[in-house]
Amino acid sequence: MEEVVVTGMGCVTNLGNTPDELWNNLLAGKSGIGPIDRFSTEAYSVKFGGQIKEFDASPYYSERDRKRISRNIQYAVHSAETALKMAGIEDSKTAVDITRACVIVGTGMGGMEIYSESSVNLETKGPRGVSPFFVPQAIGNMVAGEIGIRLGWMGPNWSPVSACATSNHSFITAADQIRLGRADIVVAGGTEEAVCPIGLAGFAAMKALSTNNDAPEKASRPFDVGRNGFVLAEGSGVLVLESLSHAKKRGAKILARVAGYGASCDAYHMSAPREDGEGVCLAVSLALKDAGLDISQIGYVNTHGTSTPRGDVAECKAILKAFGGKIDNVKINSSKSMTGHMLGAASGMEAIVTIKSLADQKLHQTLNLENQDPEIPFDCCAKGAVEHKFEYAMSNSFGFGGHNSVFILGRV
Repeated sequence: MEEVVVTGMGCVTNLGNTPDELWNNLLAGKSGIGPIDRFSTEAYSVKFGGQIKEFDASPYYSERDRKRISRNIQYAVHSAETALKMAGIEDSKTAVDITRACVIVGTGMGGMEIYSESSVNLETKGPRGVSPFFVPQAIGNMVAGEIGIRLGWMGPNWSPVSACATSNHSFITAADQIRLGRADIVVAGGTEEAVCPIGLAGFAAMKALSTNNDAPEKASRPFDVGRNGFVLAEGSGVLVLESLSHAKKRGAKILARVAGYGASCDAYHMSAPREDGEGVCLAVSLALKDAGLDISQIGYVNTHGTSTPRGDVAECKAILKAFGGKIDNVKINSSKSMTGHMLGAASGMEAIVTIKSLADQKLHQTLNLENQDPEIPFDCCAKGAVEHKFEYAMSNSFGFGGHNSVFILGRV
């Protein structure tokens, strides 16, 4: 069975649109969360988020097309193109066997804005008010389809949709394709455009979001006793996964090894986490078995860590249980403390963070952790970025519906 490695990374985030920029801002403890200015939030109970404010799609789309193409697709195209460039693939049509080159990039919510706007137009203007671009820009699978069209890659192509576990499920599925010998190289990850009127209204209606409008940069506070909800964010995160033999043949620089992965279902509730942690423990156990590792070899966990009252405790209890209470040599943190929750793109971004952490042997802090919840007994990197020696790291991602995903990466 082929070993899977990472050779490229690309992202769009509120802390930068390259992995280095994202990483440096995380190490500096910078928050990408602030007031939303894309639309008026006067009538909303929540007025802030992790909005993408600096993004230029002009290298990929004309001004006319930028108005037609959903933002989540534009974010994903940038991430895929820059990841391939990092991987040393300048001409996607000649550098690889296009029949064995795949795209598996998903989204939790898809083209939310065009869906919302078209619904309003249908109501106010009638059927003729609906754009002919509505269907192809609203459907979630067009993310992978658009990237495949641009690259000319003819291998398996689809888009996982599993809420906030989407990116990890993309990586898992992509790695399976390589292990099974069906692909040499896969562009995989997730993307989201959720900072929009319908997205903000929907999550606010669920009472899932923090309402700290007076200090948005302090609103995302994973593991802190004062946490009161997550911060809605958006963006994308993409990896280039390859078989080790294919990467070596190309002379590609290997950034990390895919050690193993696991997935499970809580089988419990549509949005609440299972309090006994059995679903998460199962996913961790499956990932460790797949990787052939002992839990003691995991030195770092990039947690799901959304800053919700129930979610953070449930996850940490599950990790503690999976580790058999032996946590002296493991540290955890939450990237969402600075970026907010990018939903389907979250674990795409967090995989990049995990790889940078492995490479630099450093961990960014968990911002805003001032009074740690006594039910969370971990070293959460509360006081700033720290140096830490470890060979394997785990990236957790869980989605509404009880979807649990665990992705283990190894240092090169």
